[in-house]
Amino acid sequence: MKIGKRFGSGSFSGVAVLAVAAVLVLTVLGVILELGLGLTMNASAAGTRVATITDPILNMQAYSITIPANWTFEGAVFPGTSCNDGPSPVFRTTSPDGLTGIKSLPRMDWKWSDNPNIAAKTGPDCLPYKQEMRAVDMLKYMVGVLEVEFVKEEPTPELAEAQQRMAAQDSPQLMTRIDKARATVRYHINSIAIQERLNVFVGCTTFKLTRQHSCAASVSRTWAPEGKYSDESFREISSTFTVDQQWTAERQRIVIQKINDMSEASMRAIRQMGDEAMRRSKAQFNAFNQAQAMRQRQHEQFLASMQRGTDMSMARATESANARHQAADDWCDYSLDLQKRLDPRTGEITKDSSAYNYTWVNEQGKRVQTNDVNANPNGNGTGNWTLQENVR
Repeated sequence: MKIGKRFGSGSFSGVAVLAVAAVLVLTVLGVILELGLGLTMNASAAGTRVATITDPILNMQAYSITIPANWTFEGAVFPGTSCNDGPSPVFRTTSPDGLTGIKSLPRMDWKWSDNPNIAAKTGPDCLPYKQEMRAVDMLKYMVGVLEVEFVKEEPTPELAEAQQRMAAQDSPQLMTRIDKARATVRYHINSIAIQERLNVFVGCTTFKLTRQHSCAASVSRTWAPEGKYSDESFREISSTFTVDQQWTAERQRIVIQKINDMSEASMRAIRQMGDEAMRRSKAQFNAFNQAQAMRQRQHEQFLASMQRGTDMSMARATESANARHQAADDWCDYSLDLQKRLDPRTGEITKDSSAYNYTWVNEQGKRVQTNDVNANPNGNGTGNWTLQENVR
């Protein structure tokens, strides 16, 4: 795949930025797997099972992880952002009571440019940073977002070696840096104290020729009741998280094809512009009036095409904004372990802990949460209880 030979001078910077995004996704994901997601879980006596995540676009298995057989699992391939179009895995797996579990949050991206001639195109789905951020600073940010109690920062002894190996892969065109931070935090699920490890990984890539920078931050959470959490007793599960190689190869093929298509389209446009200019020059002497009419028609067609493009762009922008707003609300609930519940009596929607599958409410507004489908509080003398309906 000799991509560099196919770059035209006019399109090199745009194609290079696309290549940077692709390299960053693969680099960051690979190092996360190597360092371990910080996941902790113990294979129960009941055995284990393999949970998978399927890419709905390619209809291929993208990721897999081995979990205890009686644990629940939800996972999805999240699309990229306007700063980084590579996908990322997002999943949550918990014990039956919801008090022990693992969660991988959506990736956060940002990028900027040090080149005044090439602006970094970003959107509202990107973080507003214009510099590299340390993993510990992102960790502090997430502690505030999640509204948990910070207990202490944890060591990351494997990071130095991984940084050295990553630095050894730098080239005159591309440089990648990585960082990781861990912390112990505390919060409560109802009256039960929960101990959690919060893990943040940051990877940044610089394309030296164009001075374009791109960063991505990945966050994972592992938790258990306080006093029962142990890294060592569950560490073996982190090595089972894998990326499907066939899926990775197909993703790479698509990226390379996109780069080549962009290069070829640029060269065709340049040749077409030259041919059209010569044709007009030869025709101008003998058919000036005809050329004038032709240029008028071309102008009208151009305006019509621009108008159609503007209308389509505005429609797509509206659809994208609506989708991002809904995704942001759902992501916030997902990150804060919240579940929307609908009261069928009043039509009111409230939120409470997603650690429980069922929520009952009586006429005084008292709430009872449970994971037992048969745990109906009606008939115990505490009022009339209504089962709330889960929303999304």
